[in-house]
Amino acid sequence: MVPNITSGSSFYGVIAYNKIKVDDGTAKVLWHPKIAADTSGNVPIENCVQAFEPYIALNSHVRKPVIHISLNPSPKDILSEEQMTVLAQEFMEKFGYGNQPYVVWLHEDIDRRHMHIVSVRINEKGEKIDHNREGIRAQNICREMEVKYGLHPTLGEHGERELLSLQKVDYAKGDVKAQLKHTARTLLECYNFHSLAEYNTLLELYNVTVYEVRGNVDGKEYHGIMYGALDDDGMRVGTPFKSSKFGKVFGHEALQKKFDTSVELVKRDSLAERTRKEIIKAMQDIGTKEDFAHRLKEADIEVVYRINSDGRLYGITFIDHANRTVFNGSRLGKPFTANVFNELFNNPDADRKRLIPPPEQDTPRQGNVPEQADNMNREGQQGWQDTRQNGRQAEISGSLIDTSALGAVDIFSILMEEDHTHEYSDPAFRYGRRKKKKKRRRRL
Repeated sequence: MVPNITSGSSFYGVIAYNKIKVDDGTAKVLWHPKIAADTSGNVPIENCVQAFEPYIALNSHVRKPVIHISLNPSPKDILSEEQMTVLAQEFMEKFGYGNQPYVVWLHEDIDRRHMHIVSVRINEKGEKIDHNREGIRAQNICREMEVKYGLHPTLGEHGERELLSLQKVDYAKGDVKAQLKHTARTLLECYNFHSLAEYNTLLELYNVTVYEVRGNVDGKEYHGIMYGALDDDGMRVGTPFKSSKFGKVFGHEALQKKFDTSVELVKRDSLAERTRKEIIKAMQDIGTKEDFAHRLKEADIEVVYRINSDGRLYGITFIDHANRTVFNGSRLGKPFTANVFNELFNNPDADRKRLIPPPEQDTPRQGNVPEQADNMNREGQQGWQDTRQNGRQAEISGSLIDTSALGAVDIFSILMEEDHTHEYSDPAFRYGRRKKKKKRRRRL
């Protein structure tokens, strides 16, 4: 689930925008704590005024007291309105806005269902709610809820766009250095991997190879990283580039940090469990290598085989595109090693009962998205229910302004009174993208 956060000095524009969506049937109000609704269940603008203005009046020093949040679950997550409401409530509680008046709208104007939330940054004591590192905090909260409720992990709009647009490196096109750098950076940002070998397996899908060179200079050992292009047959073409030509984030030290971070994320979020489950499922009645790979492809998992000249399978790697993680078979456990699959593929007399784990041995993540509505884990199910027990709210009708004419103008230009807005995203998307500051020449 991807959070986007903006701030402004007025709530009229953003509420008017949501009202337009409600009026044309592409949005509806899901939740509105401390704000009264009208008889139709909608929240008129004057009710937001009555709820927000007393808070804003407590602190005139806050230039942009209005916060606008959008929460964007993965399109793969099939969620009910009740579940969407719980996600919004839990997010606001953990984000520090649980006691604030706010409105949650569900938008269905595009293929991806998402929520818009409007609230006020000043609490009932007149204090500005902490906004330090709020983008990072928001992303961390979303990731926690992804794990808790078994939601599909998301990369954010930037990451998704980068991956969708990623093409295999084409040596014949020229500008190979730029192609290599873009591909390596995108995969470095978007995927988890535990070793250089796993990173290389992922890169090879896009005609890129990475490898380590070692040497000794003046008695000091060094580790260098090289990046090169491959043709469609997996053969190296052209001259490889030192990682230093691309930047520090592509070098040995940065990659080691990336590996360590990936290990922690995989463990913390139990990312390997989903992968094991799907592999075990595909192993039942396993046939040829091609058939096994096809079955995993349907589960959004790519399998890469390493086969020697004698036809023996000596290496196997699984790339789980759903959770964006690369696993060598041995990392997942003994039943997933190359030796096991070599036996299953090449030995008709293999003891399949011994080699293939039964499905019930796998422990899935908390919930399966297509079945979430009925199969929530206990903690999650309790959360879906408890947050709905807050009682009915008062009802008022009417509206302060007529928004019928707003559809003819660029509505986004007035949402926050043309205030500068800032979109926050996972800092991993910006991995190594800091711009160099220009050095000013000192006048003599």
